[in-house]
Amino acid sequence: MAEIICSESQAKNLKGKVVVLTGGAQGIGAATVRLLHSFGAHVYFGDWSVENGHKLQESLSSSSSASGGTVSFRQVDVRNHDMQLALFDDAYNAHGRVDVAIQCAGIGEPDGWFEPEDLNLETVRKEPKPIQQNIEVNLTSVLYFSRIALAYLKGKEGDKQVDGFSKSIVLTSSIAGITEAPGLFAYSSAKHGVIGTMRALRPFAPQKYGVRANAICPWATDTQLLAGVKGQWVEEKMPLNTPEDVGRMILQCAVDGSLNGKAVLVAGGRGYDTEEGIDRCLPQWMGEELSRQFLKGQEILGLGGNWVKK
Repeated sequence: MAEIICSESQAKNLKGKVVVLTGGAQGIGAATVRLLHSFGAHVYFGDWSVENGHKLQESLSSSSSASGGTVSFRQVDVRNHDMQLALFDDAYNAHGRVDVAIQCAGIGEPDGWFEPEDLNLETVRKEPKPIQQNIEVNLTSVLYFSRIALAYLKGKEGDKQVDGFSKSIVLTSSIAGITEAPGLFAYSSAKHGVIGTMRALRPFAPQKYGVRANAICPWATDTQLLAGVKGQWVEEKMPLNTPEDVGRMILQCAVDGSLNGKAVLVAGGRGYDTEEGIDRCLPQWMGEELSRQFLKGQEILGLGGNWVKK
């Protein structure tokens, strides 16, 4: 897999840019908000947690950073389409444009719905609302976000624009979105769906909207989701990301105009383009004849060509 290197010099291009981010009050999202602010971006972030969101906004607003960046928080339940719209409105109404849209909101697997000790002919009759809620947060809301983001990134004729800056959407999937994740049924299904959303955007959004789309796929990261196994993970000296590691990779996808259509695995603080590996090995895993037919079919459907570089 090709490694993606974070560039601080490219990240400096975020100064003065308008960024909308969901899921920004803790973990990877909060780390990304801090990084964006440190590079001088105007950050509008939403999260369900009012306490954590306001605390982060206040700490950054009162910091002595000379970056010139600003930060604004709004409570957002990402399952609510209008609440996501309101967050984008905050940014657009203040600046007349949106330059980058980053989706970080997500929740872990609901407990007990597939475990043998909990699943039987009686309990299976119970409506699986936690599973539905997980899919709504981890996938359906991402579709809402992507559609809204395209509209605001496009804006309207006469809007303020930043010459030479490549607008982008960055979605957050997981290693569970690119390989098997035993026991994570709703979570893994949704995160695979996020990769599907990115793949649907990558040939479409650059041509129709002038917007790039990429997905971040963190492996083990030092957040609340890893709390149950962190001790053993560290003891075994396994690769571990900090939230800031993943945040830096998000920023790289946001600013690097050469990146489109990537599913970036982040492991041990380093980023790898998994889509490049899949594409390069297409004849091996699909078969040479079928892969040739498949690529021809993509051309017929208008999905072929050098979309990755657009």
